Amino acid sequence: MSPSRITRRLFLTLPAIAPLAAFRSVLSHEHHFAYDHVIGTSLDLVVWTSDDATAERAESAVLAEIDRLASILNTRDPESEISRLNESGGRVESLEMAEVLSRYDYWTERTAGILSIRPRGPRTPRNVDALGKAYIIDRAASAASAAAPGIDGVLLNIGGDIVVRGRSCDIAITDPEAPDDNGDPITRIRLENAAIATSGTYARGAHLFDARTGQRAAWASSATVVARDAVTANALATTLCLMGADEGLQLVERTPGAAALHVGRNGVVGRSSGFSQLERPLAARAPALADWPAGYELALTLTLTQAASVRRPYVAVWIETPSGMLVRVLAFWANKPKYYVELSSFWSAGKGNQQLLHATARATRGPGRYQLAWDGLDEQHRPAPRGTYRVVVETNQEHGAYAKQAGAIECGTDPATLTLPATANFETVNIQYGPRTKPA
Repeated sequence: MSPSRITRRLFLTLPAIAPLAAFRSVLSHEHHFAYDHVIGTSLDLVVWTSDDATAERAESAVLAEIDRLASILNTRDPESEISRLNESGGRVESLEMAEVLSRYDYWTERTAGILSIRPRGPRTPRNVDALGKAYIIDRAASAASAAAPGIDGVLLNIGGDIVVRGRSCDIAITDPEAPDDNGDPITRIRLENAAIATSGTYARGAHLFDARTGQRAAWASSATVVARDAVTANALATTLCLMGADEGLQLVERTPGAAALHVGRNGVVGRSSGFSQLERPLAARAPALADWPAGYELALTLTLTQAASVRRPYVAVWIETPSGMLVRVLAFWANKPKYYVELSSFWSAGKGNQQLLHATARATRGPGRYQLAWDGLDEQHRPAPRGTYRVVVETNQEHGAYAKQAGAIECGTDPATLTLPATANFETVNIQYGPRTKPA
């Protein structure tokens, strides 16, 4: 798979979770670091400290620990210890490899063989990707704290598996029925000194294997688990997708410090007894229906491309009237307010409305494919009338290229399509207006 095609859902478990907010203290502020193509996925690190040098020490420690452990556990590297072990069947060389193997033995026993280091069945190659990635996340977060003991907190997100230490953060959990990148979450939780992992089938289909049979299995649309460490969260989230809801949630109940949210293939939502205690209220919205045919939406696919030695782009996607009046912001990915003006058209469309910009801003994204949707409501959650609208995509990269494309589409009684040409920052943008596609 080429770098420009790597998606944020590529590595093993679904990154269906994204940090919404963190609680700041007077003495510290957030330092954000982002990298792509880290153990096959993206990395986002937030360090809370009052000192820039301290944050950079934490960042360096995280990257060094990931590189060190990847040399042991990366199944895609023929020189890694796990690859050599698979090739020769020789002895375990490192303490870290022994620890990961021990974790697999433990979870294989606890799940009666459903989860195994040989996920495709007995006598197939070892694969430590799932728990190995989680092990790396746990160790890297600990490395940050050890290298920079003065930090107030750290959040490490690798491919959607998240560890939070020292601070409280609100985490949004994707609704499998609305999995678009700008879709409303099914719930949100407050995470503190814990880890969270999500697995499921709604975006990648039945990609998990029941190790007892070596066959693909899909008992859940999604499963999210909070636990004391990332290995436990990952093991339980995977297992919940491979066994019935009742049995899986009972396993969670027997695991100290764990809580889970399970969404079945039929849409039925189940919670372990401790999960509701973590949940935070979602913003209340008055019911509103678009002035469109029932079940219609506007769906947009945006694929950000990779440019060498260029940071993640700032991106804005919005809907406006033919006269240029802003109707709805679908995406605004930008980390630092002082650079918002670099998206000049979006800044103009919002008339410099700081409240709107701060309310819609989210972290920048790496290269990959993203799905956005418009439900026919405006920024005030009122139905927008049927008619012609302009879809605008604007991007800008530090030390890179500025790119913008826009086009008109009729949102009326009949389906319609629109294609925006590719640019230096993104591939061809495909836009469809019509009946909503139900997730698998």
